Amino acid sequence: MFREQIRKHYDHLSRSYRRVADFILSDYRTAAFLTAAALADTVDVDTTTVVRFAQRLGYPGYPELIDDIQEQVKLELNQTYALPAEEDTVEAKVQSLVAQDRANLEKLLAHNTLEAIENVLDMLRAAPRIIVTGESYAAPIAESFAGMLKAAELPVVYAGGDVYDRARELAHLVRKEVVVGMTPVEGASGVAEVLRFARSEGAISLACTPSLSSKAARAAEHLLYAPGEVEGTLPSLTGLYALTTAIAQALAVEQSETATKRAAEIDHALEGLA
Repeated sequence: MFREQIRKHYDHLSRSYRRVADFILSDYRTAAFLTAAALADTVDVDTTTVVRFAQRLGYPGYPELIDDIQEQVKLELNQTYALPAEEDTVEAKVQSLVAQDRANLEKLLAHNTLEAIENVLDMLRAAPRIIVTGESYAAPIAESFAGMLKAAELPVVYAGGDVYDRARELAHLVRKEVVVGMTPVEGASGVAEVLRFARSEGAISLACTPSLSSKAARAAEHLLYAPGEVEGTLPSLTGLYALTTAIAQALAVEQSETATKRAAEIDHALEGLA
């Protein structure tokens, strides 16, 4: 798919190619219906640059790139519920935002294929250690994810936002260890730096983000995309929480006997503390 091709080649693209790539990643639904000339005008490059960009990604030409993008848009439209009519009240706005999150969850399923999810599950199963970190509004979700993986009997640690805490956990990375970073931040990002460092040290890096064009998404080797597009200034992390919770639940099911025993032990301790 076009997103994977862009991520694969991004670090080796020229500045003009990156302008095309950034626009497609951030607004692919608009790009899907632009001619090569219109896209070139939008990002202020030559039309030939747009055509060569498509070829740089491995497509025969620009039409084939657009066909790929349009297929993704069609898939999302087929899986997205129609939003309710807007009313000018706060109550109606709440309903509208919930409906937008519902649509984002459908997009999440369209973007993250079964193959991609299975790949992530395999990485987590095989990891001798999993390091989870997050920032901004995603920090509590990252900590919650680490806690759920621990409940599923996986070897996980949570690295807080303090740079020393992160450095301590990243100091002795080994092959097959997985570093998971969650962030809603588009630009300069501590999580992006963590993922970039982990990748340079030979560990597996996984970004979980509502943005395809963020620095964290580009820094990681692997990506779980949880769309968070809603009206307003605050990002929606409903998709991010839903996706990571589902992954933890799926892994816990595989450890059902151990997890059940552990839950019973916790219940017993709670009774003693009540």
